[in-house]
Parts: sequence; structure tokens; C-alpha cells
Amino acid sequence: MDFLRPDSEFMESVGRVADYIIINLLCLLCSIPIFTIGAAFTAKFYVSMKMVKGEEPSVAKAYFKSFKENFKQATVMWLIALAVILILVFDWYQVIYGMASTMPFVLKVALAVISFIVWSVIYCMFPFLARYDVTNKELFKASMVMALLNLPRMALIFIVTFLPYIIGAWYIEWGLAIWLFATTVSLYYISKEFNKQLEMIIKSEEGEEVDESRDIEES
Repeated sequence: MDFLRPDSEFMESVGRVADYIIINLLCLLCSIPIFTIGAAFTAKFYVSMKMVKGEEPSVAKAYFKSFKENFKQATVMWLIALAVILILVFDWYQVIYGMASTMPFVLKVALAVISFIVWSVIYCMFPFLARYDVTNKELFKASMVMALLNLPRMALIFIVTFLPYIIGAWYIEWGLAIWLFATTVSLYYISKEFNKQLEMIIKSEEGEEVDESRDIEES
């Protein structure tokens, strides 16, 4: 029964899975007031991205630390994003049920593409804010660049983000268990991908700094 020892690889894996479940539950609870969703998701990525990097933070303590530190900026950016989302929701309502239902197919596709890009930019804001101390303008620009340069990857993240809710609703009797399992897997994957992208940004920035210093020396 060596695999049941607290320091065994199996038990450590079980502990990590439990931590991801706790993160998702904390994010769900802290998102209930709606206006706190930005801070809740920022804190979620703050903890999960640290875990993926091999760091072992105290999950609840680290979560609420990030929630508190980023609350103001994350809430401002989320409320702006929410206003844009509501506009898109109204547009889709008009397309499906309203006066725009006769809109040409090409325009419907264009609206779908715009909606996906908006979602991608908004989604990228939270892990970026969890990692960097930037102004709102810098956050928006960086999130837009990250989203546009990684649209195929964002499409996959879109699928793994919403798939747990669809599967949970389809198999309603097992909904909670499916949601906990699927969101744990998706959170690990998404955090890993964002860590990878942010590391690439850091390396590119370091390369630019090196190039600039060389230009100064040559001059």
C-alpha cells in the first residue's frame, strides 16, 4: 500500500486534483454576485497557473490574496466587458428572434466571428492580469494581441471551457460530478496553455531589450 502514503506520487496527484476542484468551487462561489466575476476568474488563474508551473501555494489563501489585490482593476475591466457582452447578446437576440432574423448568412457569420474574437480578448484579460501588474490600456492591448495571434488555440479553449456545462446539462443526474471532473481537466489545460503563451511573450520582450541595447552600443 505504498501508493497510499501521503508523499507517494498517487496521493500527490489526488491532492492536486482536489486543489483544482477547490479553485473551481471558489471561483463559482465568488462569481455569484456577477460583478465580481472578473476578480474571481483572475484569482482562479493566479492560483492554477502557479500550480501548473510546479509551485505549491496554499490554494484558498492564494486565491483570496489575488482576489483582493486585483479586485478593483478586474472589476472595472469586467464591467466594461459585460457591457460589450450585453450588446452582443442583444444583437444575437435580434438575429434569432427579432427584426434581424432575415439577415444574410454572411452577416451572421461575421457576427459570430466578432463575438468569438470579443470573447477571446475578454478571456485573455484574466490570466494576463493574474500574472502582470499593468494599466487597463496595456491589459486590453496585450489581451487583444494574445487572442488574435492564437485564434486556433482560443477555439480549443472555448470548447473545453463550455463543454463541461453542456455535458453536465445533458447528463443532469451526474451533472455536478461531470462538471467537477471536466472543469478540473479544462482548468489544467487552459492554465498550461496560458503559461506557455506568457513565457513566449516574456522571451520576446527580453529579446527586444537585447536588440535595443545592441543598437545603443553600436551608436
